Order: sequence, then structure tokens, then C-alpha cells
Amino acid sequence: MYQLVLRKTFVASLALALGGGIVFVLLQLAGIILGNAPLLTAPNSVFKTVLCICASIASIAAYLLLHAGSTPRKYAQENASK
Repeated sequence: MYQLVLRKTFVASLALALGGGIVFVLLQLAGIILGNAPLLTAPNSVFKTVLCICASIASIAAYLLLHAGSTPRKYAQENASK
């Protein structure tokens, strides 16, 4: 059950981080092209913080999916025979 929750958390936070990163870069590109300084600096506030938090949640969920609660087969087979 927890793996399902972790997988959904991973996918949702990764999608938000990637989509937000694309929007972040496009806003800065538009600011450069238009010569608009506020458009360049606006995404560096709360928007950037939210992106970092989403990426952190995705990395923690990925780590937990890969390492927590999963026993390697070789280790499980060795201990099953004891």
C-alpha cells in the first residue's frame, strides 16, 4: 500500500518540478527577449522555492521506493535457508 502512495507522490511531485522548471526557464527567456527585468527576477521568489520543494519530495520518494522495504533477493534467499 505504501509503495502505491510513494509512487503517486513521486510521479506528482516530479511532474510539478519538471513542468514548473520549464515554465521558470520560459519566463526568464521571455524576460531576456523582451528586456523586462521584473520578468527575469519574478520567478526567483516563492516559485523557485516551490520547485525546489517538489524536486526534494520527488527525490525522497524515489529513494524510499528503491531502498525502503525492499529486500534484495540474494539476501532473502540466504536468510531463508537458515
